[in-house]
Amino acid sequence: MRAFYWSVLCLGMAVRCIAATTEVSTDSNADACAGAETQLESLSTNLNRNQFSVAEDRLKRLKAEHPDCSSILVAEARIKASQGAPETSELFTRYLEKVPNDPAGLAYFARFLIDQGQYQQADELSDAAVSRDVNNPAALAVRGQILIMKRQPALGEALLIKSCDLDPDNAESQFQLGALYDRTKRPGEAVKHFQKVVDLDPGYASAWDYLALNLEPLGELDRADAAYRRGLDVNHEGQQFDAFLDYNYGRFLAKRNHLAESKLHLDRAVERVPDYRDAWYDRAKLNFRMGNYAQARSDAERAASLIEQTGGILDLQVYTLLEQIYRRLGEKELADKYANLTRQTPPPTRKGSELTPPQ
Repeated sequence: MRAFYWSVLCLGMAVRCIAATTEVSTDSNADACAGAETQLESLSTNLNRNQFSVAEDRLKRLKAEHPDCSSILVAEARIKASQGAPETSELFTRYLEKVPNDPAGLAYFARFLIDQGQYQQADELSDAAVSRDVNNPAALAVRGQILIMKRQPALGEALLIKSCDLDPDNAESQFQLGALYDRTKRPGEAVKHFQKVVDLDPGYASAWDYLALNLEPLGELDRADAAYRRGLDVNHEGQQFDAFLDYNYGRFLAKRNHLAESKLHLDRAVERVPDYRDAWYDRAKLNFRMGNYAQARSDAERAASLIEQTGGILDLQVYTLLEQIYRRLGEKELADKYANLTRQTPPPTRKGSELTPPQ
């Protein structure tokens, strides 16, 4: 409970809390970590490349040899964050009690809070991190991510670029910059960063997914196909599982007229994201193309029952598809119903893409 209340207090007034905290002796931490500098640097490299199993083994040796080194706490917190472990927050808190002015520690805690949906607290900690060191790559990256979420994309992009220039081997920073380019429809730039991510971390399924999605508009279809397949190979249940990979690959295969294989992936997609309208709609379209009209009707009606999402399949698209399906089934009354709905539904005014955190 002590750690919880300290965390809440600090998160509520991050900068003041850091300034008011007794200056924990950096010298004492340095003394406790003396002799471990090379190992800590290698551990940090492992973590930046998402090599968590290697990092865990290295951490065990460090804990045995340097049990009082505070830097071990932040490394352990980062490993636990990758696993979604409940003790993550307490580990970050314990570290910041000992080393309250460390910009990297503040930044990694902020990134963890983003993943937990605690955006206000993450905003405050990321601001505090950059205020401690304007050249710390971790602080720049998470602050850039927050600024993009706050609809300040130009400022966020500048910080992410600087972060990647300072530390090009940080997989998460490269991913966030790639995600910004994806959302702002710059596939050529996005591909460079997602390729860097998968070079650093071949097990990052979402990076393979984004890489493939951005290769498509560049016309690099064979390379996109290979990226989707690599992503599926490493897409296992856990913290980094990408629930949308099968959906994206199913759509890709349908566009290439590989209908049977497309259906296998869209079947998985509706199981993995059952409340996602687009998955039901695209499977309905596929079933219609394949002559599976009863299944197409069921899928399209399910799509119609789900709420239209920003940037997703529109009501108009669903109504048009349902009209086509019911006419093919010979159900004139229902076909006319959806034809009328199509005429009565005004076309939407589409705004720019929302700059929210990538999933």
